[in-house]
Amino acid sequence: MEPRELSTTPPPMRRRPAIPHVPREDGTIPEQERAFFVEEFRGVTIVVSLPVLTDAGIAAVARTVSGFVPGDTRFVLVVNEAEDAERLAQALPAAPTVVPSPTVWEDAGMAGLWLTVADTDRVVVVANPDGVAETTGFLAAGLRASKVVFTDPGGGWGDPPRSFADLEIYRLGLLGELTRRGIGNLLPAAEAALRGGAYSVNLCRADDLELELFTFDGAGTLLTLGGYVRLAQLRVDDLPAVEALVEQGVRDGVLKPRSRAEIARMAVGGLGARVVRSGHLAGGVGRETDRYAGEGAAEVSGLITVSEFSGAGAGGMLLEGVVTRAAALGLRAVFAVTVSPDAAEFFSRRGFTEVPRTRLPEAKWTDYDEARLAVVRCFWREVS
Repeated sequence: MEPRELSTTPPPMRRRPAIPHVPREDGTIPEQERAFFVEEFRGVTIVVSLPVLTDAGIAAVARTVSGFVPGDTRFVLVVNEAEDAERLAQALPAAPTVVPSPTVWEDAGMAGLWLTVADTDRVVVVANPDGVAETTGFLAAGLRASKVVFTDPGGGWGDPPRSFADLEIYRLGLLGELTRRGIGNLLPAAEAALRGGAYSVNLCRADDLELELFTFDGAGTLLTLGGYVRLAQLRVDDLPAVEALVEQGVRDGVLKPRSRAEIARMAVGGLGARVVRSGHLAGGVGRETDRYAGEGAAEVSGLITVSEFSGAGAGGMLLEGVVTRAAALGLRAVFAVTVSPDAAEFFSRRGFTEVPRTRLPEAKWTDYDEARLAVVRCFWREVS
């Protein structure tokens, strides 16, 4: 674990939604994405820290709260002072309950807050003198809220913001960045929320709250503590999402076109990276062996991940899953073919060696597209 703790720079994040995000010229969010997240957070309590409230930030918070009304999502909004609570209350779609934080620091007060949140759906808490971040972490843990958002004018981690960071791996790097901003106290508050029951914490600007919670691309950084996805076999219920992933990969130029029958065949023998909390598919990969019977090799087919979880290690988990299954079948090697420079680098980092295409089984090139063949790169990994 020592080398992982010393790591400070996450790998590049690729954003590739299962339902493609197509920004509109007027800046509005596609209804398909909005509807997805209304269901994702249905009946969930979201705690949001708002240490700095500009007019744009207040407008974004109001739009976000209004947007989640159909899903019965509850909000606890933590502000710096009573004046901010008044400004926020005037902008929200319905009057919130305003709570001074000293009333909730004891167990009896926390029980009262539970009732208040359950009964009113939107609560504004004026922070304890220790600060907005500390109050947010304390309340999130006390409520055992599923979702927490810390806002800061600096936004997420990095420029552009990294989509994902596991604090077990990248804690030191993030702490250094937040300390340089003068908000190093935010990290222990985020960890308190995660250890208290939050399955993830978002870091973004208050102005970007709607984009962060309603779009696949997001606008900040998703923080977790430990594993966020797990490996599992694909199910028939996953087929529409797998088809959408492949379609997006074709549009991006990283996957070749496949018929529905080919996608279904890929899914039958494939693996999925599934979000632990919700069960949503974070990525998928196929494993082709029948075509190479007698060759002792398996092909990595259609490896692709969903944007929000691409930095969660889903790609590496899927690839290692294919290798492990190949070893269990007694195969001697796994190979992959790509035209994407990013994918080529990905395979190289994970024990694959670039080889000439003559090294691969001849069956791979039967009826292969000539234009693609001219630029294809091949990777091979022996299975021990």
